[in-house]
Amino acid sequence: MVSPRLIFVHGAAADARLWSPVIAKLPPEWDAQAITLTYFGDAEWPDDGSQFGTRLHAQELRHMAAELGGDVDIVCWSYSVHVGLQALLDAPGLFRSALFYEAALPHYLSDEGEREVFGKDFNSVFGAVGAKLEKEGHAAAVRQLVGIAFASLPQDRQDMYLSNARMMPLLMGGGEAPTKIGPDQLSKIKTPCRVAMGAKTRPCFELPSRALAAALPNGNLDVIAGADHFLPETTPDLFAAVVEEWVSEQGAE
Repeated sequence: MVSPRLIFVHGAAADARLWSPVIAKLPPEWDAQAITLTYFGDAEWPDDGSQFGTRLHAQELRHMAAELGGDVDIVCWSYSVHVGLQALLDAPGLFRSALFYEAALPHYLSDEGEREVFGKDFNSVFGAVGAKLEKEGHAAAVRQLVGIAFASLPQDRQDMYLSNARMMPLLMGGGEAPTKIGPDQLSKIKTPCRVAMGAKTRPCFELPSRALAAALPNGNLDVIAGADHFLPETTPDLFAAVVEEWVSEQGAE
């Protein structure tokens, strides 16, 4: 059988470099690549950031999948979960499967009580990020976003996050609003999907992750013991094992 083709899609305040430690743990014969979405990374921006959002980033993911010849497995984390879902809706024929780690939007929730719990926890997390952004600037907002793990990261990893600091205003409300992908839209996605989450994650990631897994017709949920939202960064070998198990289940060698 043909070895799998994978595209890794980063979350907020990161870029393709995020995935290097994870990709290094995968079978060397796999074609595993990572994308840097526009407005992330070190490249010059094409405009003032007004195009930042789901539509542009899903288009970029589709283009990369097409360049690889389709039949691609995608791995998306946090911010890019919505991007991956939009790509599956736009061009399902390009993708073989998807692994979504910790969704972060309320769009997938239909229960009002869960929406309320999500909102309180989301505001607790990202309200603090917004306050840091307003009072202390981009770099302080990134440190707040990553949390207490930031100080223990190797210098090159800290530098990677800080080099993405300029996109923080876009993340916190700049650009376009996320596209509408609710339960009705999710019911149209037939691609095999796994939603993974850490057993120690916060409600603002747990609730949308569980709702997403339940709403996807060919979706299932994997709860990873001892893990939290930053598993791909803090324990790349374990995350690579999660990816390898999922991809291998799709019939790859």
